[in-house]
Amino acid sequence: MTLRDAQREATRHRILDAATDLLIADGYSSLTTQSVQTAAGVSRGALLHHFPNMQELTAALVSNIVVRNEAAVRVAMSRQDSSVDTIENSISALYSALTQPPFQAELELWSAARTDPVLAEVLRESERIAGRDLRRVVHDAFGPEIVASENYSQIADLTVLMLRGLALSRAVQKSDASARRSISQWAGVVRLLLTQN
Repeated sequence: MTLRDAQREATRHRILDAATDLLIADGYSSLTTQSVQTAAGVSRGALLHHFPNMQELTAALVSNIVVRNEAAVRVAMSRQDSSVDTIENSISALYSALTQPPFQAELELWSAARTDPVLAEVLRESERIAGRDLRRVVHDAFGPEIVASENYSQIADLTVLMLRGLALSRAVQKSDASARRSISQWAGVVRLLLTQN
């Protein structure tokens, strides 16, 4: 990679990081090409060179959020208590990642897409690709023994759906106590499903 290529890549990352940080801090309504340009400290030409329109920026933004979400899962997995059940640890780590700012930014995009058909279309394609990454992250969190289970597909799908719901409801909850109880109960159900092979 040449120095010029490295500079282009660094500028692209700076733009995406600025856009992600804006989305996290101020929500989708604050996300404009002008606000991203200012936050990234780049010229209009540099922004438009990398992202000619808001749709392309948003699609790349989803990919950037996915990378941050994966990093949050890895950090959460590394902090899990080894004395706690592996299944509950895995589910707790995934939930912990969904409580972090990158996933909250993803929720912000989903919410805005409800009334923005252009954003909805961009997200449909981006989320299809992100879904593959999500499945890989969930596989890694649960580990090969659980992934090999006959019921794993249902376990993974239901885990993701439940955790997304818990993360969404977290905005109006005063604590994570209810979520922790739900995670513990779901871990018990998962153990039962694993014995039904």
